[in-house]
Amino acid sequence: MAKAKPDSIVVAAALCSAGIIAYQVAAKAARDALFLSTFQITSVPAMRIGAAVCSVVLLLFVSRAMRAAGPASLLPWVFWISGALHTVEWLLVYRFKPAVAVLFYLHFAGLGALLISSFWSLVNECFDPHKAKQSIGRIIGAGTLGAVGGGLLAERVIAMWSVPALLPLLAVMHWLAGWAVTTMRPPARGTSGGQTFGGLTAGLRLLAGLPYLRHLALLTFLASASAAMLDYIFQGQVKQVWVSSEMIGRFCAVFNTGASLLGFVVQTAGTRMALEKAGLGATVSALPAAVTLGSLAAWLFPGLTSATVAFGSERVTRNSLFRSGCELFYTPVLPDEKRAAKPLIDVGLDRLGELLGFAAIQCMLWLPAGATRGAILGSAAGAGLLGLWCARRLDRAYVGSLEKSLRTRAVELDLTQVEDKTTYTALVRVLEGSRSYESRTEAAPADPLLRRIGDLRSGNVARIRKALQERPLPPEVAAHIVPLLARDDVAGEALEALRHAAPAMVGQLVDALLDPAQDFAVRRRVPQVLSGLDSRRAAEGLALGLEDKRFEVRYRCAKALRAVLENNPGLSIPESVVFDAISRELELDRLVWESHRLLDSDDADELGGRSSRGLQHVFTLLSLILPREPVRIAFRALHTGDALLLGTALEYLESVLPRAIQQRLAPFLDDRRPPKPTGRSREEILAELLRSHESIEVRLAELRSTAPDRS
Repeated sequence: MAKAKPDSIVVAAALCSAGIIAYQVAAKAARDALFLSTFQITSVPAMRIGAAVCSVVLLLFVSRAMRAAGPASLLPWVFWISGALHTVEWLLVYRFKPAVAVLFYLHFAGLGALLISSFWSLVNECFDPHKAKQSIGRIIGAGTLGAVGGGLLAERVIAMWSVPALLPLLAVMHWLAGWAVTTMRPPARGTSGGQTFGGLTAGLRLLAGLPYLRHLALLTFLASASAAMLDYIFQGQVKQVWVSSEMIGRFCAVFNTGASLLGFVVQTAGTRMALEKAGLGATVSALPAAVTLGSLAAWLFPGLTSATVAFGSERVTRNSLFRSGCELFYTPVLPDEKRAAKPLIDVGLDRLGELLGFAAIQCMLWLPAGATRGAILGSAAGAGLLGLWCARRLDRAYVGSLEKSLRTRAVELDLTQVEDKTTYTALVRVLEGSRSYESRTEAAPADPLLRRIGDLRSGNVARIRKALQERPLPPEVAAHIVPLLARDDVAGEALEALRHAAPAMVGQLVDALLDPAQDFAVRRRVPQVLSGLDSRRAAEGLALGLEDKRFEVRYRCAKALRAVLENNPGLSIPESVVFDAISRELELDRLVWESHRLLDSDDADELGGRSSRGLQHVFTLLSLILPREPVRIAFRALHTGDALLLGTALEYLESVLPRAIQQRLAPFLDDRRPPKPTGRSREEILAELLRSHESIEVRLAELRSTAPDRS
């Protein structure tokens, strides 16, 4: 099979991610609905123990097959076989519901986590680090859409038909995911050298050699055990409130959808900040902390609400902060070794923790009825506290292994590609040759370049401002200033520093402006940097920014582009580009047009707030291809309230604008002019408009003096 192009691999990975997560959400609702409506809640621990054993057995088989054949060859077959098994379950469920409920439980538990882990292993192999950084957000975003779609689909199917009706849909999801995976072929890469790793033995050998991976495995084990206990409490409350499979399934579908959405919000809004400010260990500590607090809250306030909040917070932090932090802990691990260690930790230790958790619950069911719930929640809180202790030890062991890998050149890292504080400080320490782990976060690197970069990335406002004021500003340092535009406390200093460096980094600035994954605050401020240039490349980048989806970006690109053209009269923008931009603005609904606002309202409104930002933007665009002074006078005349002055302005616009633009702009203008003289040339109209300038200024001054105080 021919290798897919990188962009097609991204599309395939996004489709597969959406399908897998949609399947997970819908299948969890079907699993809980089928089992809880058929068996007592006390049967759940035994079922989960059996499911964990099934998952571990499959891990032993699949991990060796994955190492031999690779995820790209093996995954499609696993998806297709799983889809066929769902079809068999659907055909049997109406006559043998108890047996199918058990079979489905084992099926989902055995393959669910294993497929997700294998899929992300394949994604890691398909992209180099630079491409992965560009693409991973889209793949995760597709998974979030899949979670919403899967949850809504499950809830509607159950409401309109029944829980068994979900089974053929689950089969289709896995068949489609299998097809998508066939288009994801990683590029051929050489092995990491020397030793060949294979299966479970290799994973255990790697855990023995890397202490921090042992801590990570223990943390995963404890997190899974505590999650099992919270899950049992949650399912018990659901079973107590609702009895029918349909109501259980619909509630679980909504719960799983909400948890997935909240996890995505935390992942998007908080994970990067947590990694940069707190480091890896503190980031993954969010999960055991959430488990401990949630368990205590559920114990103090019994009921479905507290159980939902406790288990939901565990799901949200697991799918956001914990997962992101854990992925970065594999940085010092070579690709071949990662194939052996990652499934062992992600699936094997996770399932063993679940097995232990439900085995403990099974034992606690022998306690007096009133003591069981408290014992389970107390055990969950205890596991959370042990997880916090383990996470504290994780950072130190990880840094030691990472520094060793960097010094021996087993791992190569680019300082500009590192996003978490823990890895960054370890890399800086190795580069500067420091031996003191405790003092490295405060010590300045010996290399002035590294010192300035460290100050810019430190998060300390005083250090950042000091680094921004230093001159000259090499391009290597300037690249680290661009993200600071998103910080309101240092954005002004960052803008000033970038204006000095802008001529040497026009390409980087344009890339930041046009990248939709870039922080919006950065993208709306980059045009202010480019406005001081006179280069064609800056003008072309700003012209492309006129097509952006965010109004403030388009607005500021137009103003900056006008400044660039004024700086270099030899530059020009094709009329077609400007008229296309105006046409796009005029396609908007009048309500949307009037609602345009700016977050950075640093532009003085010369008309006292009477004009809309949308109309200002259109006239700024017109000034890119028409003489600026007549356009400015016409714009001001539109707001005088004087019919004669308004008529002159509208007549001028009709004389210079294409007919199609005139017709589309007319609804946004207050056309109250008296009948105009006929047969006047464009030059005569322009001359009258310029003569009207003084009258326009007088009229606007009168309006300002009579306007109510807006303060």
